Amino acid sequence: MKKFIAIVTFVAVAAWMMPSAGVQALTVEELQAQIAALQAQLNTLLGQQGTGTAVSCTFTRALYPGVSGADVNCLQRYLNGAGHQVAASGAGSPGNESQYYGSKTQAAVAAWQAANSVACGSYCGYFGPASQAKYNAMMASGGTGTTGGTGTTGSTTCQGSEGSYTVTLAASPVSRTVNAGAGIEAYGMDIKAVNSDITIGKFDLRSSVTNATTGTAENPGNFILGVKVYKDSVSEANLVKTYSTPTFTQDASAIWYTTLGDLGFKVPMGTTVKLLIVIDTGTTIDQNRTVVIRGYLTNAIRGRDCKGIDSYVTDPGTRTLTVQQPGVATVTITEAGDKPDTNFIKADATNGVQTQTTMLSLNAKATSGSSTLTRLEVSYASHTSAAVLPSALFMYDGSTLVSSCTPNNTENGFCTLENFRLPLTQDASKNLKVKATWADNAHFESGGAAAQIMVVASTAANAAGGAHERANGQIAGVVISANTTSNFQFIAESGVAFTFVSGTASYAAGAGSGEGSLTGTIVLKVKPFGGTLEAPEYATAGTSVQIGNMIVRLEGIWASGTDLTGEVSASGADYTIARSLQNSLGVSTDVPDDVEATVTSAFSFSKASTGAPSGNMKVRVKEVCYDVAATYQCVGETANVGGASGGSLTEKWVTNSAFIAL
Repeated sequence: MKKFIAIVTFVAVAAWMMPSAGVQALTVEELQAQIAALQAQLNTLLGQQGTGTAVSCTFTRALYPGVSGADVNCLQRYLNGAGHQVAASGAGSPGNESQYYGSKTQAAVAAWQAANSVACGSYCGYFGPASQAKYNAMMASGGTGTTGGTGTTGSTTCQGSEGSYTVTLAASPVSRTVNAGAGIEAYGMDIKAVNSDITIGKFDLRSSVTNATTGTAENPGNFILGVKVYKDSVSEANLVKTYSTPTFTQDASAIWYTTLGDLGFKVPMGTTVKLLIVIDTGTTIDQNRTVVIRGYLTNAIRGRDCKGIDSYVTDPGTRTLTVQQPGVATVTITEAGDKPDTNFIKADATNGVQTQTTMLSLNAKATSGSSTLTRLEVSYASHTSAAVLPSALFMYDGSTLVSSCTPNNTENGFCTLENFRLPLTQDASKNLKVKATWADNAHFESGGAAAQIMVVASTAANAAGGAHERANGQIAGVVISANTTSNFQFIAESGVAFTFVSGTASYAAGAGSGEGSLTGTIVLKVKPFGGTLEAPEYATAGTSVQIGNMIVRLEGIWASGTDLTGEVSASGADYTIARSLQNSLGVSTDVPDDVEATVTSAFSFSKASTGAPSGNMKVRVKEVCYDVAATYQCVGETANVGGASGGSLTEKWVTNSAFIAL
């Protein structure tokens, strides 16, 4: 084979050195062309074409459609060897490269440029300085361009062969209202590559911009001032391409579009990658703009597989943005779901309550833009015959103290949390906790007092309940939910801290017709403070209260959804009720100070007659009375500490609902 190569080379040189009779001397360019043709034939014989073998060319001029020369021939040979065939057969095909730069060469160059991320703008297919610089850099590093199969795109391996891809509308960003300005996440597409890596070369973005008040359509290019394309999410590392001043064109059907070209957005075979479009808009608008974004016509997206085959898909759907003036954010304060239930707070005989106790849990949320919370006004109430005021209120963002205030000296007054700046990111709720301390009070010693905290209700117009500062510096009032109120908290020097453990009920039919029983338990944990809890006992509703013992009252209640009403709290003509109370420390055993015990109330509601009502019944704790440190108190439906009615201490101490059959 080496001898054969030498012979071919010798023939080529001899043909140049020894012109035959009757033939004019060849020019240098003509000789170079003949040598190139012989080299192409040699490459064909050696089976080198189409394998990705590097072809070294020297370019001294720009190449474009219409020019001819040996450098064009060398370019064609390089393209054929790099997986971007000029032609499948005939002129320009492997082994038949020509010296003419025609439309086929232009298409092959454009494909090579897209595969190797060569920015060519409106001059794709023009092999000029930028393309030649890319070629020289690749040759210097041993690269050959995309070869298909397991070839390379520049120095990046392309996995797979002939493939396809699917495009669906991404779950985010969604259609929504946003503030005008930079960095608006507007459109997302999930692109999945099948059987090959796929390189997305361009996306024709279609957009309409309409004045939301007048309905007047506008040139999107006058409002959309910049476009950025990201992979998956917004970060500098994920930035794919920036279009600083996109130009929108209007077609014959009055549709505006712009081409986001030279993307080089690679989706690895078998994976799904989100292409995220972020826009910058003008901010000097007096009325809202409606911006609709989607793909332009059926060939909106162009992707290329490892064989260099292009395929096109249409856009996957539409997103609509209402773009408004910056600085029109709204801040809403709502009651969070984790506010503390009613219970007891231990007060020290000298210092009162100095441990900051959480009273209220709030959520603050900014919509239609980010904002900064600057003030929040809360009120407090004492549910006793005399004022039991908090000595201070505190607001926390997690473990960070945001602000504190000292209440005014009235029984039911206000306290303003201010002189702070708490940033609120658009559409992200921030949980805030309002805590309180109390100075010592005689009511704590004599049996306890009840306190309550709430956020002042207000409208955005008068800003009575709070304020926030919008992005443009405008101060606006916060919107307060109607139910931003804490549960009662009972403050005492002695008492019991209760914890509900469980409540279960089930019905079992008896042997005879109309017989059966609803049985179950309600389990509580009790932990006395400030003294010993005298032995827990049980009393029916009809039994006189026995001072000196804890009493747990149970009753059956008909669940909603039936036509049965009323309570079942004592044995009668329809039901026979049996109850018992077990103390985990032992029967008739006191519970020492700061020791936790488990109290289990067992019950049985049995039918006393075949005519007893049927329906869904559950059992609840109606009232608990106790004696700690010679102070007798009751909590529940009918009586609470300090004379306060209601509260949530016992309202959740209930079993499931069970159906009592006929």
